[in-house]
Amino acid sequence: MGWILTASGAIAGTPAVVATYAPRCEQSPQQRLERSELVDAATGAELRLTRRSNGALQTSLTWSDLDVRKVVQSNGDFSLRLAGRHDLLVMERREERLRVTRNGQTAVLLLNQSDEDGLDQVQQVLAGSRAMRAFRSLRSRLTAESLASAPGVSIDLVDVILGILHGDPGVYDRRDPRTAGRFSRVSLAADASCFPEYESDVTAAWDDFAQCCDDVKWFPGLQELCAITWLLKVESSWFRFIACSSIPLRATES
Repeated sequence: MGWILTASGAIAGTPAVVATYAPRCEQSPQQRLERSELVDAATGAELRLTRRSNGALQTSLTWSDLDVRKVVQSNGDFSLRLAGRHDLLVMERREERLRVTRNGQTAVLLLNQSDEDGLDQVQQVLAGSRAMRAFRSLRSRLTAESLASAPGVSIDLVDVILGILHGDPGVYDRRDPRTAGRFSRVSLAADASCFPEYESDVTAAWDDFAQCCDDVKWFPGLQELCAITWLLKVESSWFRFIACSSIPLRATES
């Protein structure tokens, strides 16, 4: 697989996000994905997926003083704003560059090469982020049903990118669809043509990721590049599924 990242959606649904929770919910993964707004039963956090006037998808999560907002463009660019506990973390992807800003510090990670210096700088910017810590703690307490919803899949991948950047390899190992379970088949005719393609795409993305990691196992730093490439492919699959499906989305201002 090549190293130039050209995914058409940015940092949003893995096969395991759906598959992990399938055995524990009566609804099929597709039925849960169709929920665009909900309140998490365990925490009271509010999750919402809306569409901006320019076609971008916006995911938001609010809980206590924690406010998370991610905007994904159709061309793969995205922005993430994570605020809480008097801390503000902003992340932006523009083509092959990922910019991370917090408390006046900025680091840039190049996504089309092994950029260990950039990764080191990003980790320094993230170090001590109370907003990130609050978010990752909250995400660990969200219910399976919330994480399998349309906004929940996107929110879960915020946790994935933060884990990758923070040096937590288990954040993607835990989402291996081969060990997390299997997809349930589509039961709703409205999106019968959308979900199988989504299922196929995210499973193929994981296979590419596993092969990539095997190819570069002797080269430290490239595993993170494999993980980010996988993440962008999965987000792209999520974006296309939302665009294809009949999930009702409210409009929000750009």
